[in-house]
Amino acid sequence: MRSRNRSGFTLIELLVVIAIIAILIGLLLPAVQKVREAAARAKCTNNIKQISLANMNYESANGTFLPGVSRTGCCWGTWMIPILPYMEQKSMFEGYVNFGGLDNGGGYPTPIDTTRRYGQGVNATFTSSKTLSTFTCPSDPGPIVWNNGTLTLHNYVLNAGNTSFYQSNLPFNCTGGDTTGANGSGCITFGGAPFGWYEDPATQAAGGDSSPTDYTGGNASQGRSGKPRKIVTITDGTSNTICASEVLRAPARGSDIRGFTWWGGGAGFVTYQTPNNPSATDVMTGGCCGGTGCDAISTSLNPVTLCTTTSTSTLARMQLARSLHPGGVVVGMCDGSVKFVPQSVSLLTWRALGTATGNETLANDY
Repeated sequence: MRSRNRSGFTLIELLVVIAIIAILIGLLLPAVQKVREAAARAKCTNNIKQISLANMNYESANGTFLPGVSRTGCCWGTWMIPILPYMEQKSMFEGYVNFGGLDNGGGYPTPIDTTRRYGQGVNATFTSSKTLSTFTCPSDPGPIVWNNGTLTLHNYVLNAGNTSFYQSNLPFNCTGGDTTGANGSGCITFGGAPFGWYEDPATQAAGGDSSPTDYTGGNASQGRSGKPRKIVTITDGTSNTICASEVLRAPARGSDIRGFTWWGGGAGFVTYQTPNNPSATDVMTGGCCGGTGCDAISTSLNPVTLCTTTSTSTLARMQLARSLHPGGVVVGMCDGSVKFVPQSVSLLTWRALGTATGNETLANDY
């Protein structure tokens, strides 16, 4: 009788093969994730470079850098609107209605059309339905819409300086300080910024948008925020002054306004605290930070970073640079160059990079 020899894997051999495959997959996944993050960071770097170059092109055409916010401050457009023609979005720019409009109530000229605020109403075609890839970091999977899905969120913001959006000394009215805090006085002097926001601390402690004299001619009934800066005012040098950086989109969908760059309070950042600082607080005055009462959606999710809506004389309205890139954030400089700044950068250097007229000596730690 002919014997039959069976060929095949034993159970032990099969388990060994499965274990080897699992080990190989375990070794491969981190490498794949690193490649994926490298590609995302490269895309993010290119996006910020385009923003920095677009700002330079805007300056060549208009004689000033972009306005950080429109003349009315919070609500009728931010730098996201005038930059559009320089980011291959001219048709979107031409379709946007009432950029910098004065129909904001409270003594402003009539008629008042509050449906246009933040890009709603007639402008919703653009701000509600379009998440622009050139303003979005692929490393951030956060929600792409806010306010019950009506307005889009993005990741890039302009530099409002080294203190707060009110662009004055911090704490308010303090004296004897310097722009970085190096002298230990506790007073951080505002060192200028390449983009205008809410200047003049007259009403800051109450948490309202500050209102300096209208830069178009002094009429107090007109818009008074976002004064554009000329390139010659950046005495620190354009290569030493940050133009744009990153923020994280709202970690709690529907109840967190961070990343809402169509709105003045979400369109900028300051260098008051180092990037990706887990113990630093965003001060989103006029907006919301999570929880209930901000819009139609309530959530039990907590923001992954500290946030408050209360602006005070010692911790004023501000948003800080944050990203999901391991180890730091991408920044664009005012000369159009791009850098990756490690989150280990010293606070003195980071604050100095945020000033336009501080005349600091930069350390070699970024």
